This record gives sequence, structure tokens and C-alpha cells, in this order.
Amino acid sequence: MIIFLFLGQRVMGSSSFYEFWKKLCLFIITARPMTDLCWTCQNNNNLIFRSANLTDANKSERVRLQEQHLCIVQKERSLYNTMVHNARQTCIDNAITELSLNAPCSRNLSMHYSFDYAQQVHLPSNPLQPVPIYFLVPRKYGLFGVCCEGLPRQVNFLIDEAHLISKGSNAVVSFLHYFFSNYGIGETDVHLHCDNCSGQNKNSFVIWYCARRVAMGFHKSITVNFLIAGHTKFAPDWCFGLLKKAFKRHVVPALSVLEEVVNGSAAVNIAQVTGKEDGTTVVPVCDWQAFSKDSCKPVPRLKKYQHLRDGVFAEKDTEGEEVPFPVLMADTTFPDGEATWIKPPGLPLQRQQYLYKSIREFVDDPFKDIVCPRPDEMLPANSDEELNETENVGNRGARGRGRPRGRGRPRGRGHGRPRGRGRGGAR
Repeated sequence: MIIFLFLGQRVMGSSSFYEFWKKLCLFIITARPMTDLCWTCQNNNNLIFRSANLTDANKSERVRLQEQHLCIVQKERSLYNTMVHNARQTCIDNAITELSLNAPCSRNLSMHYSFDYAQQVHLPSNPLQPVPIYFLVPRKYGLFGVCCEGLPRQVNFLIDEAHLISKGSNAVVSFLHYFFSNYGIGETDVHLHCDNCSGQNKNSFVIWYCARRVAMGFHKSITVNFLIAGHTKFAPDWCFGLLKKAFKRHVVPALSVLEEVVNGSAAVNIAQVTGKEDGTTVVPVCDWQAFSKDSCKPVPRLKKYQHLRDGVFAEKDTEGEEVPFPVLMADTTFPDGEATWIKPPGLPLQRQQYLYKSIREFVDDPFKDIVCPRPDEMLPANSDEELNETENVGNRGARGRGRPRGRGRPRGRGHGRPRGRGRGGAR
């Protein structure tokens, strides 16, 4: 123990302080990194913390609001856990061990699936990242996962930047359609779980698609369940975490290597390429919105409901009453056939030139012409500076890179002001 004398007091060294802190203050820990933080929980907790000088009635009301919210969260989580447990038991009883191509309704059983998007990754990726690429924006690849929680196995759709149509309902429905057509186990009843994102999952088009699958005989019933906002941690996040952990340990120069990394990250992960860098489409994204526009009826007050069954009944919570609502317009039926394929937009010419001039040097030689090929047409030389500024600055927020570090980082409101004793600068 290191002891110093300071103003007649005994001072403890840092190592001894840490040792005693761990022994005597185990209940105080550093907050772990968190993502899905519930805004309702934060507001309720802030109200409780600030209720010291309020009456007992006001204090009780604030505590009651938080308890009511947590009770709803617990019920939704219990429902999710029950569905997962039943799905796993079903797979054990029926000796189902892998995802494969099966005919619709070929097995009289129910299965539980979850789906979600993950944060995009950038290629090339290297654990020993070169300093210059920190401020650049390499080629982007999106991730969308559909997890069969009874096995468990998750199909991860790898979406190249050139094949990214959107992250809206068209893409979500297309990926779900491809999953059920190529990886479904032939179940008769389906339970789906997802988050509350209205642009991707919680919208009339996704509900209409599920109701159409039942009407066309692909399933006997489908329930869509939405987790409470801020409490959406579920199986896809676990699979994405295993994927990202392996991704950070490997040198990944191109999509083909990323596919190998995903398949080798864990037994639960399966890679599914949606399209290659050369423009070849593997998983088509179709215009389901246009396909359903003549028959899809908007669901009123959809955000208030947490559970939907067959696109006909809805519940506000696990113990709420089912409210019937039609998803079809009057005097219409579900259309036959398939939705129209949306041709991938490809990379804009400016983006192609940016990758070729700024990113190509960081790609391994065998993959240079795959990830960053030479554009068919080169932009004028005077547009290079504008192009680099647009890519590096405009995309820093999405990438989380490009933030100034060290001495060059602005410090406070007075950054750039001449130093001196007065506000006018040095005298």
C-alpha cells in the first residue's frame, strides 16, 4: 500500500483504492454499453428521481406509471419466451435440425420466426485498419436476418450497396417471401416477431402480405407480434452479435469473403447473398406496394396494436380483446401471380469513381476489380474535390467515422479565437 502525507492526512494509492473499492462497493458498477434504451422508462425514472419534494400521492402515481409500463413489457417478453420454447420443443419432437426447401403446409405444426435489420458493414475491412481509410467511406453492405428460433438458425441476407433498393416494406416482404420459399420448414402456423419500426415492419403492406399467404394456402394462420419499443432485444441481435464478432477478427476484402465469414461465425448463422458486385441478382426485391395497391386497405391506428392475426384481428396487448379489421378493400380479392421485380439501381457514377480513386488501394489485389472496378466513364478532374468532400463529410454520421481526434479537435466555444487577457485578443 502506498501512503502519502498530505495536510496531515493519509492518502491511499490508486491500486489500493481500486482493491478496496472492489471489496466494499460491489453494488456500484460501471454502466455497460446499451443500445435499445426505452424512452418511456427514462422519462418515468426521471420523474421518480425528481419527486423528492412532492406529495405522497404524486410519488405513488409516478411509481405506478413505471410499474404499469414494466408489467406490459414483462407480459410481452413472457409471450416471446413461451413461443420460442414451444418452437424448440416442436423441432425436437419432429427431429428438425436444419433449414431446407419444403412444400407449403407439408408439416402440421407451428413455428416461430424473428426478423430484423442490423447495422451495415463496410468493405474492405481489416482488424489492423490503415489510418487513411478511417476518414473514407468504403463499399457498404446491409444485413437483414430471419431467425428460425426453434433450431435456432438465422439466414443473413447480405445486401450489396449496388443492390440496395430500400429498407422499406418492399425489401422486408421480398426477403420474407424468399425465406419462406427456400428455407421454410413447411409449417402450417407461423408466429412472427419484429420491432415497431413502421417504415419496415409495422405497416399495412407487411400485414397484407401475411394475410395473402394465408388466403393463398401457404399457411393456415400467421400472427405478427411487435415487441415494445425500447425492449426489442431478441434472437436476431444475438446472431448479429456473433456475426460482427467474427467480422472484426478477419480481413474481409469482398462479398465472397464476407459470405465465408458469416457461415463460419457460428453454427446458427447462414449467409444468403442478395446480389453480387458485378450486378448479378440472386434475391429479387419486388414492388409489393404496387402489387397490393388495388386491394390493400390501410389499417387504422396500426401503431396502437401489438399483435395481429391473419390480417383480420388485432390486440393492443397480450390480454387485450381482438378487434376485427379488414385488410382488403370492398369487392376485391388477393391478386394472383408475383409482384414485379425492381431492377437494382447500381452504383452512381460518382460513387464508382470515388471507390476507384479513394478505396481501391486498400483492397487486396485479387479483389480490386471486383469491389472497386474502373468506371466506364470518368468524371471531369475538377469534380474530384467536390466528390471527396461529399462522400467523406456527408456519410460520416452513418459510418461513425471521420470525427476529428487529438489536438486538431475543436475545444469549446472559444475555438479559433486569439488568446489574450481580453475578448479582443492579445494586447
